[in-house]
Formats: sequence, structure tokens, C-alpha cells
Amino acid sequence: MKTGLDHLPKAKQHELQTISTILRDTLEDYLQGKTGRRTEYRILKIILFGSHAKGTWVSDPENGYISDYDILVVVNKPTLVDEDIVWQRAEEQIGRKVTSAPLGLIVHDLEDVNKRLLQGHYFFKDIREEGIELSAATPRPLAIPGNLTEAERREIAQKHYDQWHGSANDFFKLYQYAHQESMINAAAFNLHQVTERLYACVLLTCSNYLPKTHNIEKLQHLCIQIDPEFGSIFPLDSKFHRRCFRRLQRAYIDARYSEHYEMTEEELKYLESEVIKLKALTEKVCQAQLV
Repeated sequence: MKTGLDHLPKAKQHELQTISTILRDTLEDYLQGKTGRRTEYRILKIILFGSHAKGTWVSDPENGYISDYDILVVVNKPTLVDEDIVWQRAEEQIGRKVTSAPLGLIVHDLEDVNKRLLQGHYFFKDIREEGIELSAATPRPLAIPGNLTEAERREIAQKHYDQWHGSANDFFKLYQYAHQESMINAAAFNLHQVTERLYACVLLTCSNYLPKTHNIEKLQHLCIQIDPEFGSIFPLDSKFHRRCFRRLQRAYIDARYSEHYEMTEEELKYLESEVIKLKALTEKVCQAQLV
């Protein structure tokens, strides 16, 4: 694994140092006064991966896309992965202090990462080979990746594609029924589910990895690493486009539970057109992996 950041501008190097410091300090603050097993929590490695590690990042604010700082935090215990308050606090602080790019944060424990590497998971294999270690509390490297045969890789990818593409199609039928019956909130929720499942289809088919999130913006950014064309769908280049996408994001919770949630017919039709584009691109990108 690499350690140098010389390919990045000084400002970005400084921001990555800030991210690393905030992550460590947030956990340390959280552990103050704690007793028992929580006091044993540790961050073992902080790793930059994705476009900033590879030197292929994009900064195109006019069209609403800026590459994330993709960060993998490797911790020593599975229970620390689920301490959401730690990572939420860190993300909030980083959001205030790091302004040139959004944060794409994933957290896994060391045993899980090494297990996935030994199984030949290509998402983590790529991180091990292309990632840059920003911080390490242990000199022990990640496990040497195992190798899947091409037939094994295609079999795994095909199973993912069949499951998630089929699920997206099912939810699109539910969306169409709800829309036809003027059940706008139900239509918005189901359209969110189509979107989430299409992104999941791409990520699992192409990388065999899906983070634990329903945040379609985070999923989109991971898909852009696979194919930059995903950045052309749901553009954020106008007030109307931004409002539509934010309402689609919120539909996962608010369309079901909030009396204040709103989605207009115009917004819904626009979002439907973007989801249709997303479906076509998903099929093109995934089919290229299955040949």
C-alpha cells in the first residue's frame, strides 16, 4: 500500500491530514469517561482510496459533481463499526472544515477486511493495491488478496445482477402503479427504491461490494468511480434539479412518515426520466462485466 500524497495539491494534502486528525480525535473524545469494552476501541488504519488516491479526481461544480475524498477506516472491533454516533460526529466536523470535496466514508473492522481480501473481493483488493495509508496504528499490512478465477468472478457478478436488477424492476412496477393511482408519496418512495437498487446492482456486479447505507448520493459517488457516466444522471446544475434529487433522497424516510413531505407531479416525472436513464446505463455497465 502506498503512503505518499505528492500527486495531490498541497491544499488537498492538508485537508486529508485534517480528515485523519478529526477521525482519530472524535473517537478519542467519545471514549472519554467510558469504561469496559468501549475503552478498547481503536482506529487501526485510515486509507484514502478511489479517484483521489489514483489521481483521477474531478472537480466540476458547474455541473454539480466533485469527486469525494473516499476514506476507509479500519477499526479493531466489529462493534465499533456500529457506533454510528462516532462517525456522524466526525462527518459533521469534517463537513465544516473540509470544503474542496465531500467525504465518502466507510468503516470496517480489520477481521472483516482481511476476510474479504482472502476471498478475493475485488473492491478491497483495489483498495489494498491502489489506496494510500494516511494513518496507521499498526505496522501490520492488510492480508494478501486471494484470487478468484474468471469463472468464479462472473458467477458472483451474475448472481448479484439477477437479484438486484430484478428487484429494481419489481419496485419500478410498484412505482408505476402508485403514480397511476396518484399516490404521490408512495410513488416517490418506490422510485427511491428503484434508484437504490440500481446503484446496488452496479456496485455488487462490478465490485462485489455494497456499503450499509440507503443514501443514494453516496451510492452514486461510488458508481461514478466505476464509470464516470453515472455523474451525468441526476445532475445538480440547477435549482430545480437539486430540489428534485434532494426530495428523492428524503423519500426513503419522509415519504412514508412525514406529513410535511412534498413531491410535485413535475418533479416526479423528471425523476422518472432520470431513473430510466440510470436503468439503461446500469444494464450497459453491468453487461460489460458479465461477458
